[in-house]
Amino acid sequence: MQEYKILIAEDDEDDQFLMESAFEDLGESYTYEFVKDGELLKKKLENQQLPSILMMDLNMPKIDGREMLKYIKSSKNMQHLPVLIISTSAAEPEIKNAYAMGAAAYFVKPSNFDDLVKMLKNITGFYFEAAKLSDDNS
Repeated sequence: MQEYKILIAEDDEDDQFLMESAFEDLGESYTYEFVKDGELLKKKLENQQLPSILMMDLNMPKIDGREMLKYIKSSKNMQHLPVLIISTSAAEPEIKNAYAMGAAAYFVKPSNFDDLVKMLKNITGFYFEAAKLSDDNS
């Protein structure tokens, strides 16, 4: 069985805790790891095997998600990495901009735990069961 790794760039500790709890509720054995800012994210992407998918907030300290998305999509070694934006912003210009810069998907952070579990179930179901990822991301 293929092992999938999810890298999550999220600076808010409460959101990290909720996502961790939601992954536990899913009952799947995905490997996931959190980084709290764009600088740590950049180091991890440059120095370790790429994750299967990257979930990233737009508003992060040190290097924000917009800059990181631009950096990832301009990198020959990383441009194929599916980057999923998970943000509190539902502003249409923000969403359009994320897609224009190469985001694979844009999700507005759910306001309750059950919706978060459902969102993560949909994401993992699509990327790890329905879609075929590059072998570089497994």
